[in-house]
Amino acid sequence: MAPVSFDSASKRFGDTVAVSELSLEVADGEFMVLVGPSGSGKTTALRLLAGLEALSGGHIRIGERVVDDVAPRERDIAMVFQDYALYPQMSVRQNLAFGLKIRKLDKAEVDRRVREAAAFLDIEPLLARKPRQLSGGQRQRVALGRALVREPQVFLMDEPLSNLDAKLRAQTRAEIKALQRRVSTTTVYVTHDQVEAMTMGDRIAIMRDGLLEQVGDPDTVYERPANTFVASFIGSPAMSLVPFSATRHGDDLELAHGEVRLVVPVDGEVPDELVLGVRPEHALLWDADAGLVGPLEGSVDYVEALGRETFIGLSVAPGAQFVVEAEGHVRAEVGETLRFGVRPGRLHVFDAGSEQALTRL
Repeated sequence: MAPVSFDSASKRFGDTVAVSELSLEVADGEFMVLVGPSGSGKTTALRLLAGLEALSGGHIRIGERVVDDVAPRERDIAMVFQDYALYPQMSVRQNLAFGLKIRKLDKAEVDRRVREAAAFLDIEPLLARKPRQLSGGQRQRVALGRALVREPQVFLMDEPLSNLDAKLRAQTRAEIKALQRRVSTTTVYVTHDQVEAMTMGDRIAIMRDGLLEQVGDPDTVYERPANTFVASFIGSPAMSLVPFSATRHGDDLELAHGEVRLVVPVDGEVPDELVLGVRPEHALLWDADAGLVGPLEGSVDYVEALGRETFIGLSVAPGAQFVVEAEGHVRAEVGETLRFGVRPGRLHVFDAGSEQALTRL
């Protein structure tokens, strides 16, 4: 086990900057998730850590050792890929043992590690099979086992669940997290799926266009997004973001978008032009006795009835849509007009120019 450090790490491909001065500390034994859309630089950052790409600038440390010029096989890491990367001509047992034999471990030690990994991952009955005889979930367990037997300082995982169906993906998420907690190995996990990030990571590093936008535990990045990008990327359905003009009237702030008006109490300064953000679970159908901020009125754009809750998209003005959450199944027709309000203290305010978070109202 070892901590990992990116110190202003950068990677350029010609004129394209894939990773720009990434500085990130991963604690010993931590499960860190790099998440972002395609092209955000998360996989490139992982490949830099693995030694599969050369740095254009900055440094990377594993433990106390700077590994900038260290070959991948000498970094004491184990990597799990999206496509499993199993040897098709080898049995499961041989796949698990192959890397250990290359390292010239004695046969008894190889057998011990293979048995322990197979027992932990519940793949003992599969040891004699070839990869083509396995399901997708079984292949993923073998790939995890091959990393586990290495007993590395750091696990690296590059979207390892993307080839699995939804049910198996949820099950395997729990298995990977349980595995990591048991062995306490530092893990850096790459995904584009914010649900994976929120449910698996001790902390999450959100990237966009090669830049690190925010790092924090799942609750922090959800409740206190650093900017509008993080606010819209983390959470499903996404946070509603609507531009408003602000006018101060004593202790109150009047927010305007076209003909839409909303008055909220304010403490401190806010800019004249801002973006208001609201999570769906904090926007509720109007109840005069619920102490909500509002009311606002909008036309129904769509209805998503999911059984336990219903999400309703409401347009309050052209280019201004809020998503409202209602408990259970709610009947609403497209084009119907509904009133709603927002829980006090749950209105996120972002600067319209910089897109940075300011406060909550």
